[in-house]
Amino acid sequence: MDLICSSVVLDTLGSEFDDYTYLPAQGTWGSILLAWKSRALSMTDPMFTTNALTVDTVSGMPWWLTVVYVPQDDVDKVAFMQELREIKADCAGPWMLCGDFNLIL
Repeated sequence: MDLICSSVVLDTLGSEFDDYTYLPAQGTWGSILLAWKSRALSMTDPMFTTNALTVDTVSGMPWWLTVVYVPQDDVDKVAFMQELREIKADCAGPWMLCGDFNLIL
């Protein structure tokens, strides 16, 4: 998806998910949508990189959340690992990482 609007988020996830941010697709792959219930928590300071969307999450104790989509090409996976190191360096404190890694560990 190149563009995501509020009506798509509300129609898909329901009205309780009233805030969101997203990383647009790169060609035919890689769109990331992160939606949340603003009455439950707040997400601020979104950081967008090639394969990831990172937010600072505030609900009691602050923590970081990174959602990833990694391409299947091995060269892109190597670049992603460097990208991940750089993201971690910017995230002081607890950090949660999730998404589609397209990796077998």
